[in-house]
Amino acid sequence: MQYAKAMVYKEYKSAVLPQVAVDVLEEMPRYLESLPFAEGIDLLSRVAWPCRLVEEDNSHRVTGFVMPAIPDDFFVDLIVSSGVQRRTAEFQHLLNTDDFLARRGIPLSDRQRYELLSDAAEALALLHRHNIAVGDLSPKNMLFSLLPSCTVYFIDCDAMRLAGRSVTVQVETPDWEVRTVNAGEELATPRSDAYKFGLLALRLLAGDQCTRDPARLPAGVPMPVRQLVGAALSSTPGMRPLPAAWSPALRAAAHSAATTAAARPAATRPVTAAARRPPFAVPASPPAGWLPVSPQQPASPPPVPRGAVPRHPPTRPFQRARPAVLLGALAIALVVLCGVLIGVSNGDDDSASTVGATAVRPIPASVTATLGAGAEPWGVAFDARTSTVFTTNSRSNSISVYDNRTRSTGTITAPELAKPAAIAVDSAAGVAYITNADGGSVSVLRTSDRAFVGRITVGAAPYGIALDPNAKRAYVTNFLADTVSVIDTGSNTVVTTVAVGSHPYGIAVDPATKSVFVANAGTPQLPDRRVSVLSTSSLTIVGTIDVGNRPYGIAVDAGAATAYVTNNQDSTVSVIDTRSRVVRATVRVGTGPVGVAVDEPGRAVYVTNHGTDANPVGNTVSVLASRSSTVDTTVQVGLRPHGVTVDPAGRRLYVTNFDDGTVSVLGN
Repeated sequence: MQYAKAMVYKEYKSAVLPQVAVDVLEEMPRYLESLPFAEGIDLLSRVAWPCRLVEEDNSHRVTGFVMPAIPDDFFVDLIVSSGVQRRTAEFQHLLNTDDFLARRGIPLSDRQRYELLSDAAEALALLHRHNIAVGDLSPKNMLFSLLPSCTVYFIDCDAMRLAGRSVTVQVETPDWEVRTVNAGEELATPRSDAYKFGLLALRLLAGDQCTRDPARLPAGVPMPVRQLVGAALSSTPGMRPLPAAWSPALRAAAHSAATTAAARPAATRPVTAAARRPPFAVPASPPAGWLPVSPQQPASPPPVPRGAVPRHPPTRPFQRARPAVLLGALAIALVVLCGVLIGVSNGDDDSASTVGATAVRPIPASVTATLGAGAEPWGVAFDARTSTVFTTNSRSNSISVYDNRTRSTGTITAPELAKPAAIAVDSAAGVAYITNADGGSVSVLRTSDRAFVGRITVGAAPYGIALDPNAKRAYVTNFLADTVSVIDTGSNTVVTTVAVGSHPYGIAVDPATKSVFVANAGTPQLPDRRVSVLSTSSLTIVGTIDVGNRPYGIAVDAGAATAYVTNNQDSTVSVIDTRSRVVRATVRVGTGPVGVAVDEPGRAVYVTNHGTDANPVGNTVSVLASRSSTVDTTVQVGLRPHGVTVDPAGRRLYVTNFDDGTVSVLGN
């Protein structure tokens, strides 16, 4: 491996080899090879990932694999009875009292405890975004470093679960079993990792190797952390906060924690984020064929036994497989608001609609799969033409791609992506439009080969976008400019800019009334509480509609002549008659609704309850019956759900979870 200081070889015992799923093991280096260079380097800085399989000489029998050696930072000098010994810095050493740690020569401050937990949470969130579950998460297979910064490093990665598949049967370390609280729970999932991370936090903060009692937490542990520990140890998987949700509380706790060992009073010195030092030297740019295992340029020969030869994966790129089901290919016009995709169809019959000759029922209200995404996923859109789901990752400036025909995933990056927010797809034209909130622009992506083919300058902080494919127009809300940019999608130019209300956010087109509805969020100090109505004929404002406090999302059910507006601060949805432009109902939903999507064939409306600044706990999707405007059910999804889109033909719903870095899939 040309970027690692050294490589090591793991050989399976002959008795174990029959139990090894070689095809799954092969996917691990293949998956690494499929990643963009920067993402692969980031993954390798966290884990000792398998990089090449090893076969017996003149044989195709796999005997093991090579992986990066443990970096020097993850060794520690321990004081033992015989003197000072250099050992791997297993996390289990830290799950003891302050006195014990001092005797071992590794005094640990409270700040370092929180910083280690924060880094572990970030590492787990990264793995979960890659659809990797640790499974046997225990202090034996996680290492720590206190210098130059508090970081963690995972080993025994062949025991992890990639895309729902394991190399060997999943096992659990004694005293770290999730099945102690839930006997039938599936092993090696993000939720089982969440439980074990809660145990890790509890035991590190309490200095106790075995406790499962949150009451053992020291009195100085801040209430947000205390609540997270309690929730993580729930016997109900869906109630556990995923590691990504811990980061704000852990960073805040580190900020005020003591900086000396065995001292508990709060300190005032702010914590500074030290840059992670990868366990290898990272070049300024990736070489051709960047995979860090090269038979032509090895850094040093790994200790492979005589008679064994490395197996190299094929040179063509591979993409990771994720759980998904085949989606239909019904092409319909799609309208997207801040990553909220809205299917538009015709008909106002109260009976079940049909797609082809099959009666359409509401999408089952339960999560059937969880897909990884990038950091802080925002918008989501489905492309019927390519049977692909696109997700904008606002923090990592990328787009995640899920191809349901091949069950593969990928990541699109480009310098022009700057806090990508909303995404809208014109399936007939084979084009997607992405708003760049920090770039003041809209990027144009060709969906067939995922190449950027245009960039359109709009106003300040574009957040929402909606398409009118028949008129070849796109409408973009400029949040900080209080305007809407109208784009001719034939020429990719702005034809006019229309002043609307304060801080416009969500936007939706109603082809039936030839109107565009704009949700004006305003500010916390000066909420707008109005929806502006723009005529698609005159491109002027023809009216306003009073709604609730801080309207964010908006979706149109053209067949029912209805628009649905999420009022974030009121935790309500305003139901608007699009012909008379009056609110005919107000429906209470979950906390802090943001995204909304209409499934016209299934006669249902889906609302993401994202939470508010004052009350950040939403984590649910409310399902409304579109004809009665009542909440039928509430579904637990990931943390702070934001965007939502419907695939009407495949009968699926996709929800972006902002704090999780995941996408929840509802459907069959």
